[in-house]
Amino acid sequence: MLAADYNSEAEAEEPGGIVKRPHAASAESVLEPDAERCAGTSVEGAGARLESDSEVELNRMISSIGFGRYQRRVLALCGLGWTADNAWMQCTACILPRIQRHYGVSNAKIGVMSSSMFLGLMCGALVWGPVSDRFGRLVPYRWTLVVSATFGLLASAAPSFGLLCVCLFGLGSGVGGNMPVDGAIFLEFIPREKRHLLTMLSVFFSLGSVLTSAVALALLPPFSCPETGPCDVSKQNNGWRYLLVTMALVTIVMVVLRNGWFRLYETPKFLLQNRGRSDVVVVLKKVASFNGARRAGDDDSDDARGSLMSDGSGSGSEHAWLEWPEAAENEAAEPAGEPALGRRAWAGAALARVRAACDVRAHVRLVRPLFAPGLRRTTTLVWAIWGVVALGFTMFNVFLPKFLETHKAAGQTQVAVYRDALVYAVSGVPGSLLGAWLVDTRLGRVYSMVLATAVSGLALIGFAFAARAQIPALTIAASSVFGLTSTLMFAVIYAYTPEVFRPAVRGTACGMASAIGRVAGIVAPLITGALLELSTTVPMYVSVALLWAAAGCMFVLPIETRDIAA
Repeated sequence: MLAADYNSEAEAEEPGGIVKRPHAASAESVLEPDAERCAGTSVEGAGARLESDSEVELNRMISSIGFGRYQRRVLALCGLGWTADNAWMQCTACILPRIQRHYGVSNAKIGVMSSSMFLGLMCGALVWGPVSDRFGRLVPYRWTLVVSATFGLLASAAPSFGLLCVCLFGLGSGVGGNMPVDGAIFLEFIPREKRHLLTMLSVFFSLGSVLTSAVALALLPPFSCPETGPCDVSKQNNGWRYLLVTMALVTIVMVVLRNGWFRLYETPKFLLQNRGRSDVVVVLKKVASFNGARRAGDDDSDDARGSLMSDGSGSGSEHAWLEWPEAAENEAAEPAGEPALGRRAWAGAALARVRAACDVRAHVRLVRPLFAPGLRRTTTLVWAIWGVVALGFTMFNVFLPKFLETHKAAGQTQVAVYRDALVYAVSGVPGSLLGAWLVDTRLGRVYSMVLATAVSGLALIGFAFAARAQIPALTIAASSVFGLTSTLMFAVIYAYTPEVFRPAVRGTACGMASAIGRVAGIVAPLITGALLELSTTVPMYVSVALLWAAAGCMFVLPIETRDIAA
């Protein structure tokens, strides 16, 4: 959440010329925005202070509940969305050389395939982010993976390169909403003291790449055209179809787990912004009951425990500490939830929601608060970081299998190429764990990003030299370092972005940032395809320049979110 009382986003200069980023002293000082900072919410002026006090109380109650079974399940299920995101992107990279052979596409045009996927990812982020701010986090949470699995199955049966690109666009439009929305859901259920765990979602992101790389290693070499000699692509080159089907089935399993195995409730911070305090209290009591939570000092009795799948609303005495001081006098005036609707009324309400979701002007109004004077610089820098990092990273990552095939040493096979890609994917997993620790050190979020991004550029230079010299061991080592540091970089970026924006505009801000990254993903394969006509190493050096430019943007970020309540 954006901290108030920064006066401006300019960094304060202490005696001696030392530039210091501001830190919030307490949750109360953080959560007292002026009316301008509250633009885009349902209250202004005097109401802004009331909302701020409510947010302080909400953060207190979430901290009192703590981090328990419910939050761990939310982490796992939201993590599945991040797993799907990277799994499908890695799938596109793995099948790219096989698609090029199957349809006879040139280097200059093969980038259209990846760009179609990223165009869908951009549209998905642009749509699902604002939808989550207007209609709740659960709408995209329930439907993004359904769309992804459907188009993944259609892509596996595509009869032409053009139709494959269309299906990949549809696939991306579904999976593109996972990262901004799932990150917001997890952040809004956890106490401030555990916000560093937001970087743990990147572990799932890395596991998506590992999953796809492992399946690709098993399916692509035996069911693809031989490296030499003629090939009947209709019979010998169907490994990429099998890979798409497998990933679609995995996504369907994720849909079942997210929508059937565990009942997720709307986030309390969305409810506070859009409904009433009574709804928030009901959800918090259900979460506390599921966790078996009790506030410090309460009796540890059996009647303080319950099940989320039961009524779960809790009696007034069971979790009496989960109340606002003034809730008793205001609760009667607030709706306890949505009234039951008849079939015709339900259909009318659903149609109204669809029309509202298509209201472009309403979505645009959600963007305006992000460029208020106190937030303009942060918004611009964060979005620039997402775009530049995505451009630099994608120029390397999407074409990694092709880079490895082009520069493989004599005697290396397709199996060795996909094995090296798997090693690269596995190396990224520790980066997320390292990020979860690093963000709470003295480096904080900002300088952790700077360090990881700068080292990623150095690792990429080492990879370029090793690949050109055809030294397999050094190539694997350099790619592994890049995998580690780039995952660390993304883990911190993904944690910082939702933290720095208020809940009222968090979904929109994160969705726009993700969309900008996807735009860069659209452009990156096209640029890389053109540069590959010159040299296979030129795109890597361009990637290095872009990553270091992003590190510069990170360095001048005005707000450090380590001590700010979200």
